[in-house]
Amino acid sequence: MEHMSKKRRRLEIKVEPLPLPFQDEMASCPVCGRDAGAIGRRHLQIVFRCEGCKVVFKRNRSWPYVY
Repeated sequence: MEHMSKKRRRLEIKVEPLPLPFQDEMASCPVCGRDAGAIGRRHLQIVFRCEGCKVVFKRNRSWPYVY
């Protein structure tokens, strides 16, 4: 049985563009607590990336418009 490498692969999630009013959204990083900026959206969640530790995470958001 082969042992697989423990090297982490960089995870790229496909995000859709954020509407202009949400491009300045910030959220607290769940790992290091720093402010993370929005990089896009995935369905109805805003996707953020922490520049400090490079974690990518999503947050739910109540959207003011309907699809």
